[in-house]
Amino acid sequence: MPNKNNTESYRVIQITDPHLFADESMTLVGMNCEEGLQDVIELVKEHEESVDCVLCTGDIAQDASQEAYNRFAQHINKLNAPQLWIPGNHDIIASMQKALSNKKEALEKTLKLGNWGIIMLNSCVEGHIYGQLSEQELDFLKSELDGMHAEDRHIVIAVHHNPVPVNAEWLQNHSLQNTQDFFEIIDAYKNIKAVVFGHIHQDFKTSRKKVLMLGSPSTSIQFHPENDYFSLDKENPGYRWLSLHANGTVGTGVRRVVGKKYKLDLSSSEY
Repeated sequence: MPNKNNTESYRVIQITDPHLFADESMTLVGMNCEEGLQDVIELVKEHEESVDCVLCTGDIAQDASQEAYNRFAQHINKLNAPQLWIPGNHDIIASMQKALSNKKEALEKTLKLGNWGIIMLNSCVEGHIYGQLSEQELDFLKSELDGMHAEDRHIVIAVHHNPVPVNAEWLQNHSLQNTQDFFEIIDAYKNIKAVVFGHIHQDFKTSRKKVLMLGSPSTSIQFHPENDYFSLDKENPGYRWLSLHANGTVGTGVRRVVGKKYKLDLSSSEY
């Protein structure tokens, strides 16, 4: 893991919702998700001089196939950086674990970078699209927050499901359901700087009680940010970057593939 001192900044990349298939030629509402992920990986390599950690925040596979997880691992390994994986609602944890049998550190749920700490949460409920943090996961979160607070660390939390509302009404039915339990815990700590999440397939940024709430574009299809029903956006795949500074401030933005048009079935009413 990165070994820097507490005066340096850390560059963290979020890769989310690739929705890969066992057959890399398969498409999702018209788009080849394999192509999107490969293009985003190349985008990261082109623009990021150094990456201290890659946060892979779920829905790695659309069909939960072992082949999809294996290929995702191969793609992410090209970034030559530490990585942390959490599942999304489409994922099967056992298959993720098997793909990382030679890289088990990617399944760790915490990472310390200088005077920063990252906490990864599993919000998935088997057989359901919506998210929920189990009592065990909430207890884990509180324990880690206590420890990192005692160490005077700034904190980033990563989770798959969005804990705050977005404008697209249909997505709210699939969001994190027990947000009150989540916020009751994190509101007690003043050193939490950001919560990052996937699931919504769009660039999203707001602030809640001085904590950044950040959603990221998918490396596959993009959901329209405003419509109340399922609909696709014409925006290209992308990733979110975070610069974690020693004084506790967070720089962040998104970068998308440019100069390319992907095939999409914009008339689709579901995926």
